[in-house]
Amino acid sequence: MDKKKILLLSLGHLSCDVNGGALPALLPFVRASYGLSYQATGGLMFAFSCLSSIIQPLFGWLADRFSKPWFIPLGVLLAGCGLAAVGYMREYWAIFAAIMLSGIGAALFHPEGARFANKVSGQSKGVGLSIFSIGGNSGFVLGPLLVTGCVGFWGMGGTAVFACIAACMASILLWQIARMSALKTSAPASAPLSDAPAANAANADEAAETPGVNNWREFFKLVVSIVARSTLFVGFNTFIPLYWINAFGQSKAAGAAALTVFCACGVISNIIGGLLSDRYGCIKIIRLAFVLMVPVVFAFSLADNPYAAYALLPFLGFVLYAPFSSLVVLGQKLLARNIGFASGVTLGLATSMGGLAAPCLGWIADNHGLPRAIQCLGLVALLGMLFAFLLSSSATGEQARGEEA
Repeated sequence: MDKKKILLLSLGHLSCDVNGGALPALLPFVRASYGLSYQATGGLMFAFSCLSSIIQPLFGWLADRFSKPWFIPLGVLLAGCGLAAVGYMREYWAIFAAIMLSGIGAALFHPEGARFANKVSGQSKGVGLSIFSIGGNSGFVLGPLLVTGCVGFWGMGGTAVFACIAACMASILLWQIARMSALKTSAPASAPLSDAPAANAANADEAAETPGVNNWREFFKLVVSIVARSTLFVGFNTFIPLYWINAFGQSKAAGAAALTVFCACGVISNIIGGLLSDRYGCIKIIRLAFVLMVPVVFAFSLADNPYAAYALLPFLGFVLYAPFSSLVVLGQKLLARNIGFASGVTLGLATSMGGLAAPCLGWIADNHGLPRAIQCLGLVALLGMLFAFLLSSSATGEQARGEEA
């Protein structure tokens, strides 16, 4: 595994997903400024997701056929500048369009970023994808903090900080990509004949990219579980701040703090999930997470005070974040011939398709209350658990790995 490259990709992932993490914490400020309903607020999450759900698998398909590493810095730049523009818009549909641009940037980054992470991880793909995922999860932790600090201090114009972060990181990524391309071009002419270790490393990379077999049947089962998990993920990211403000009567800062605690617990859980998946296999970790997910979600909906809700946040973070890298790695194994497309579906659905349910959840919250909307998420968790157990352990050698552990 090339640690330098995977860490750089993880930082790029952080600078991309910090915008997705910031958006839910920004929504209460937008809602207060324009008097939006829950449904209209959920519609802004839909704006971030609607194009991503369609375009991200397409970008993944293109990454499999025409690798374009500059998609990585361009995606980071669009994601940050789109969110930054929200603070300078005054019309609802202009805000909608700016958030949609940010979603397109995220869709552009993730398939190529995950495909490149798979390549540089060598034989340690589980660990490599976990490190890559941790960058994105860390972005979701830092996003609410940046919104609370910058928008709270400078007003809505404080969103400009996201454009600054994106521009800086995109410049670094573009420079590194150009440098690696130059080194790759000059390597055959300048490498000595006795440089056996370098040749062996190159052969290992080529072997790692050898096409395998696509198992579409098992992949479709996995997709249903991913859609269920992503619906819960987007739902809680959207409504946790609003839950603290409207159900418990807390401040906007308290709502952002609760979201930060949830995401921080999720980052730790992602590390734990990656280690467990390397030891016991991806499918076992996915099933464990969904089995625990159902009671945790229903228990959270019944919490009648912020202390009980805070106590449940670590468990909620674990069940939603621990299976994340396992879902991505398993998807790449099941579509070994189309790793970019698999990455576009798994990572795209994690940030996109769940957003399609946000307006529906907002309608339920408007008409029946936030606890009822969260209870509906418990039913979604049941569906995800069903399809997690329909996955075949023998499809990617998971059964053999579990027995060896």
